[in-house]
Amino acid sequence: MSRTKKKQENLGSSVLSEKSDLSKEWERLELYLRGMGIEDSLEIHNILSNVFEKSKSSEKNIFEIFKEETSVKLHRDWESSLPPLEPGSMVPRPIDFGPLADLASPSAEKPEPVALVLTALFWAAVYISLAFWYFS
Repeated sequence: MSRTKKKQENLGSSVLSEKSDLSKEWERLELYLRGMGIEDSLEIHNILSNVFEKSKSSEKNIFEIFKEETSVKLHRDWESSLPPLEPGSMVPRPIDFGPLADLASPSAEKPEPVALVLTALFWAAVYISLAFWYFS
């Protein structure tokens, strides 16, 4: 083989490997977009086309450009779709706890000291009687 033919083959193989690398990057970034909740194929194609166009003219990494593109888009979408966050809405309601709402509420009654002492004496008597029965 001549030298020029070898150079052309090497050039052709490098172009093919570059295209396969780009297609792998495309698929990976497409997967990220689908994971972020963007399901429209046309929108995904537009975003990725912009990313790869910018990567040709920029020295930045493709993923850095991708993060910039998606952060601007998703931030704008999230602002328009989410209600404003109010501190009062973060207080748990009794319905959030179901039947245990009485235990979770801060205004639950405090147990009386006499009831606590009697409960402790009852369970102590139960355990002591079980211990005598088991060891005798």
